[in-house]
Amino acid sequence: MRRICAMVYKKNKRYKQSIELSKLDKMYKDSMETARESGAKDLCDDLLRFFVENDLKECFAACLYTCYDLITPDVALEMAWRKGMLDFCMPYLIQVLREYTGRVDALDKKTQKKEEAEERNKSAPNDFVPDMMYTNMGIGGPGGMLAIAGPTPMQQPAQMGGMNMGGMMPPGAQMGGMMGPGNMSGAPQMFGPGGF
Repeated sequence: MRRICAMVYKKNKRYKQSIELSKLDKMYKDSMETARESGAKDLCDDLLRFFVENDLKECFAACLYTCYDLITPDVALEMAWRKGMLDFCMPYLIQVLREYTGRVDALDKKTQKKEEAEERNKSAPNDFVPDMMYTNMGIGGPGGMLAIAGPTPMQQPAQMGGMNMGGMMPPGAQMGGMMGPGNMSGAPQMFGPGGF
């Protein structure tokens, strides 16, 4: 009946009363499960202290395992050291050390990835290479040809009514354009002998 009462207390979330009843009846497993379900660190610490004071070493180790998430390592280590129960506390401490080492390693990896990303972002503008490289310092492409095409050549004007451009050019003369034979600047002819 007392165990049923402890379970009723537990269902009604009166965890402290349930743990006290379980301790009186030496139902230590029930008390550990109730302390874990309560989620209260102070109840777990009180239960650990009860096991240490009554020299219940196996129950102390079992409580460390059952209420693992609610017990702080410094409290467990202090209680075990004071009563000479370090051997029973050692599995718990090894697990805590393994967990904390894993967390630190994960944080180191995350920090390292973040630093590498920042370094890549800093050096990205300096690593820019244009898709197209111009030869001869941008003056000409392969074979000395201009990289940009010139303007579309003008068509030779047709003679209208026996006149060509108001009598400025004799019949049969070719229009040299700016770079042709009529160029006054003396620049070489750009187009072939056929003119445009």
